[in-house]
Amino acid sequence: MIRKCFTVNPNRTKEEILDYEKLLKEKIYVGCEFFYPYNKTEEEKQTYLNALKRYLSYDCEFVCHLPYGKLNNLATYENLDDVMNRLLEAIDFASNLPTIKLTLHPGELDGTLTREDATILACKNIKKICKYASKYNMIVMLENLIGEHELMRTPEEYFEMKEFINEPNLKMIFDVAHYHTSYQFDNEIKDIEFFVEKVKNDLMHLHISDNNGKTDMHAKIGKGNINFKKYFKKLKEIKYNGLYSSEILFNSSEELIENAKAFDEVLKGE
Repeated sequence: MIRKCFTVNPNRTKEEILDYEKLLKEKIYVGCEFFYPYNKTEEEKQTYLNALKRYLSYDCEFVCHLPYGKLNNLATYENLDDVMNRLLEAIDFASNLPTIKLTLHPGELDGTLTREDATILACKNIKKICKYASKYNMIVMLENLIGEHELMRTPEEYFEMKEFINEPNLKMIFDVAHYHTSYQFDNEIKDIEFFVEKVKNDLMHLHISDNNGKTDMHAKIGKGNINFKKYFKKLKEIKYNGLYSSEILFNSSEELIENAKAFDEVLKGE
């Protein structure tokens, strides 16, 4: 039985977040990946946090996705102080829940630095984040990204960054949809099983969604052309026992239930 996880965006209403309790109560899902609502008011942040705390009744495993995107880019000097302060605030926010794992995007090129210099800068900043997270005994997990302008698409890039950062609480999250989309940008991209085998000793978490290989659709399993049968078989082979986080677009808890069934259908056919 795989350990399923769902995401809870801060834009969800309090009522929606509370409705998802049944997913945990019925043990359809056992984990929740939440976000730091940095663009919300203090009152809205507290409402979001209080709703999430309801999940504590169900022995839920929490993962925090740190702020990401162009406004939170670790690979540029542009607004870097603000970005770092925001990421450290996010870690403080995550400490209000029993959170061990933090999802982090390594950064992207904005045209102001070469790829080499941008990577070095990102690594220096990630090192600071790892050191800060260690005071809460949290693990920072770098997420593989997609496009030509983004950092860390391959296992080789991850291990290069890991060596430079050199912190014991740095690990990896693998986003299968990101990797599947990366094929169009890089002839060196190997199959999914290759990536999983390479990073198996550092793999702590997964993002699961489907797509057509052209764009990151955040679609439910079966709505794209990712070979989940082979992927799940490989994860079983390496004895992965972390969470499988459904990073899909959904409107209701019923859609999450349907996606959980799609997981189980894939596993039946393995």
